[in-house]
Amino acid sequence: MRRGPNEWNEIARRYAAVSGQDGGPIFQLFADRFWSSLGDVGDLDVLDLGCGHGWLSQHLHQAGARVCGVDGSRALLERARLACPEVEFFECDLSIEGELERALGDSKRRFDRAVAHMVLMDLPDVAHLLRSLRTQLRESARFLFTLPHPCFFNFKTGRDDPTGRPFRKITGYLDPEVWQIETFGGHSHYHRSLTYYFDHLREAGFAVTQLYEPPHTWAADAADAEFRKSIPVFVLIEAVPIRT
Repeated sequence: MRRGPNEWNEIARRYAAVSGQDGGPIFQLFADRFWSSLGDVGDLDVLDLGCGHGWLSQHLHQAGARVCGVDGSRALLERARLACPEVEFFECDLSIEGELERALGDSKRRFDRAVAHMVLMDLPDVAHLLRSLRTQLRESARFLFTLPHPCFFNFKTGRDDPTGRPFRKITGYLDPEVWQIETFGGHSHYHRSLTYYFDHLREAGFAVTQLYEPPHTWAADAADAEFRKSIPVFVLIEAVPIRT
């Protein structure tokens, strides 16, 4: 059963400690490409979806952006407001249709950039969120989001019997599944194909302009480090509004 934001309230302290104020090792895989794709955000309006404890919102603010952060976890937002009082933070369960509009209110404010770092795979459905987001973005906007790579994430690494060479054992891909991930203390993960995300982006009025698969440059087992570099466990996707 999905517990939604309550999951993140319960594990807020551990999640914030692991992610720190730089996004932790996962974000570092993307960092250079993320910031170059985002471009100069000075004097731009930026929406941080699933902002958590606000570390990315804080970096965006320091880069000169006018930032608005939204998240469903009250415990994480309390940390965000303490860490960066200059940023507007709103409580918003992104899994509920219409919540983004409610959280942002009736303001005519529109955003030049939107980011969602490791967020969409935690939502049971993203269609309504993407539709809502499209209405909140300017025509020249960019939307950057990151995910665990659905082709490879959470599939076990095995070894070939004759050669001993490692391989990633894929037991299924196209069928959606709900996995319980133990990272940070346990939360629900909604496995979906890249086709799912691309289809919903198109239907919401977005065109994909970039897909980046960073090499996995850190591994617990040094012996498998070179193999893991060839298997992207995370992915960055950039999309822009289709101009009417």
